[in-house]
Amino acid sequence: MIRTAVVLAGGKGTRLKPLTYITPKPLVPVGNLPLLGHVIRFLSFNGVKRVIVAVNYLAEKIIDYLSSRKWGVEVIICDEKPLDTADAVRRCSHFIPEGEPFFVIMGDVLTNANLRAVGSYHLRKGAIATVALKPVDNPLEYGLVLVDQNGTIDLFLEKPFSLEIYMMSIAYHHKKSKSFYSNLVNTGMYAFSYEIVDILKDEYFLMDFGRHVFPFLLETGKTVVAWDVGNAYWKDLGRPPKYLEANRDVLDRMVEPLQPKGELVDPLGIWTGYDIVLDDDCVVIPPVVLGDGVRIHKGAVVGPYVSLGENTEVRPGAKVKNSVIWDNVTIGADAVLNGCIVASGAVIGRGAVLGYNTVIGHYSIIKDGVKVKEGVVVEPNTHLTETVKVIIDAK
Repeated sequence: MIRTAVVLAGGKGTRLKPLTYITPKPLVPVGNLPLLGHVIRFLSFNGVKRVIVAVNYLAEKIIDYLSSRKWGVEVIICDEKPLDTADAVRRCSHFIPEGEPFFVIMGDVLTNANLRAVGSYHLRKGAIATVALKPVDNPLEYGLVLVDQNGTIDLFLEKPFSLEIYMMSIAYHHKKSKSFYSNLVNTGMYAFSYEIVDILKDEYFLMDFGRHVFPFLLETGKTVVAWDVGNAYWKDLGRPPKYLEANRDVLDRMVEPLQPKGELVDPLGIWTGYDIVLDDDCVVIPPVVLGDGVRIHKGAVVGPYVSLGENTEVRPGAKVKNSVIWDNVTIGADAVLNGCIVASGAVIGRGAVLGYNTVIGHYSIIKDGVKVKEGVVVEPNTHLTETVKVIIDAK
């Protein structure tokens, strides 16, 4: 069994801006629990005992989050300012027990894949690296992998263009290789033999796993094998629509054993924290998760598929559905929110309307009666006083 994992939690979360200007991507809440919390729980469920978290961007916030909680596993923070994914493992390698295999997992994915099986397969095959793969409908946003019939990886295409896929498929066909093109993509979950640490120390130009390390291993004759996670849940939360989907999926219990934060008080799917105030005439439609200190006033309707963060207030007559609302948000009377993301500290005015896929940045104020059209992204600390059609297209 593999007992050590390195979590790469240093990325800037560029595609999730403006949410990640103030909150690092690993702390973006999913079902009211920061994504990194889900990742650590996932590793614990899969037998990992030592979790090394490599931080960089907004590192102090991640360090504060990790240090203020008990995890049930050993959590080690590695703040060495890495330049990329493989460099993070290189700089944190002194925390990896010498000679032992280990996992590497990106800190921005949500999954319930069978990582124990990945580790067992890796140990059985004796390869230097095992890459967990997932079939997807559109592989262009991910690193694509060509695998032969024995499960050995022949080629990596890091976020390829469609023409690259076509040309490589032709090339492999003409070579009469056993390789075949498929829609298997790199999930960002790996198992490594300790030998990789020595290679990273010797070959300092290897900075990124997908672009540098795996091609180098193949070019130097090392065996890299694939593990198909099959129907297991896996999602990259890179863009706001995917982030909304992930929250919906957690509430739909598609990622079990991972689940929303709080106590399940209704079998239809209502999770609650402490000190919640629900007025008699409010309506809560599951599935929803309500954080500590939430207040829902009379006549308000919350749900389905809503996450309300801590100390968020939904005032009389407001309607919120299909949305993720972070901490300390005020939603004004008779406001309508559908398919929205609202970051911490924002204020939504009376009668305001937020269209589908809108994103409201931290501490922004949407004035009374303002209508924010579908797909609009509002930067942090913005005071929006009139109806807008587009600031930044989130889609």
